Amino acid sequence: MPDTWPAIGDALLVTRTFLFSDIEGSTGMWEQEAEPMRKALHQHDDLLAAAVLRYHGRVFKTAGDAFCAAFERASDGVCAAYEIQQGITGEIWPTNTPLRLRLALHTGPAYVRKGDYFGTTLNRCGRLLSLARGGQTLLSSATERPLGTSLPEGVTLRDLGLHRLRDLPRPIHVFQLIHPGLAPGLGDTAGFTGGGKPAPHSLSRFAPIELFDVPTLPGVVMHALEVLQDPKSDAETVQEVINRDPAISAKILRVANSAFFGFTRRVSTIADAVGILGFSNVQGMIIGLGAFDAFRTERLKLGDFWRHSIATATAARLLAQRLKSGEEEAFTAGLLHDIGKLIFAVQAGAGYQHVLNMEREAGVSPIEAERTLLEFTHAEVGEAVALRWNLPPRYVAAIAHHHDPHAAGDEKVFCALIGLANLAAHAVAHAPLPLSPAREVERITDLAILGLGPADWDECSTALAGSNSEIEAFVSAIQ
Repeated sequence: MPDTWPAIGDALLVTRTFLFSDIEGSTGMWEQEAEPMRKALHQHDDLLAAAVLRYHGRVFKTAGDAFCAAFERASDGVCAAYEIQQGITGEIWPTNTPLRLRLALHTGPAYVRKGDYFGTTLNRCGRLLSLARGGQTLLSSATERPLGTSLPEGVTLRDLGLHRLRDLPRPIHVFQLIHPGLAPGLGDTAGFTGGGKPAPHSLSRFAPIELFDVPTLPGVVMHALEVLQDPKSDAETVQEVINRDPAISAKILRVANSAFFGFTRRVSTIADAVGILGFSNVQGMIIGLGAFDAFRTERLKLGDFWRHSIATATAARLLAQRLKSGEEEAFTAGLLHDIGKLIFAVQAGAGYQHVLNMEREAGVSPIEAERTLLEFTHAEVGEAVALRWNLPPRYVAAIAHHHDPHAAGDEKVFCALIGLANLAAHAVAHAPLPLSPAREVERITDLAILGLGPADWDECSTALAGSNSEIEAFVSAIQ
């Protein structure tokens, strides 16, 4: 993230790698040998400050023996940490016990104001430091990812798995810097307990769904999805299952008979709806109805949420027509693309309002706002929920990657289609205001992936704007 992101108040949003350090057992050492510790602390401070400066970092805060430094590049922070540990080990100390430093590095967005940094990234770095033992340097996966092959010679990383940290809803994936001179036992991860505390729960892979108390879809919806995805099923079989939930059945019929679809004859049964709308459209409606009812909340106006979701689905269908690809799948994926925002509205509570405020006031994308304030996004959470609900892989991909289609592998084109539809829905809803700079970058990227141009965008936007009354009819039918 560049340093040119808009400021909120007098604070600027930047991305940095933060290095936090402290001396293990310093309180006891001060009590037992205060004068030697005073001299040792001067040596310690000079050593750390020199290493940070040598690798283009800046010490922005000290408190007792604790140092907080910031680096523009993760590799510089890691090199400084390695040099610090080597220097501490090789120093002759005036204390009876040599100093042993705990170091932690974490990378992410933060606000900078008057030379000081604040935000969730620093909180996580502090919590990561609490896992370390004297002589250890721990890194989060956010710092590990950009390193590539830029580690100092002879230095490697060891994966310590995921660890849940106090007060943080999301576990941090932890790595340890392994280097020459590391004290015996510190490289043995079998006994890793995090600073001598009881071992936190570790996982070989992060399962995001564990972070949220996410309700499952109603049983009838899950059963209906199984039937709808079974190639042997017919419309009568689907009707038999859906009719077990009169509320969902009634809503599907109301939607099928709304002006949105504009049928000339009345759709009187679920079997009729399946036959006319298609399995994919009915599947999308069932998932959406079940999900939105499960997450009904005052924090997010469901009418507005449905309106955007239906507009996105409509734009996705229009784009699919131009590309001569699956219109029903595009419609369903568009309907479900923002399901993660419902999770945030319910689980993050008032915290998600800060995301909405930041998006509105600073002009950043929702993804950047979520990464800054929550460190995970509605796309990531939506993917987790979609996997839990066993949705078809194509829909999972669209939910997870409608903001970053290049990360979607074989589904890149489909995800770009849903992403462009999402942007069209935002553009029409907020016209005549232009898209934010972040969304404009997404629009250009999606158009390029799809092989479309400005004329295609204009035609889609015009057609979507002309569908407003039909979209409102859809919303009214499901209230």
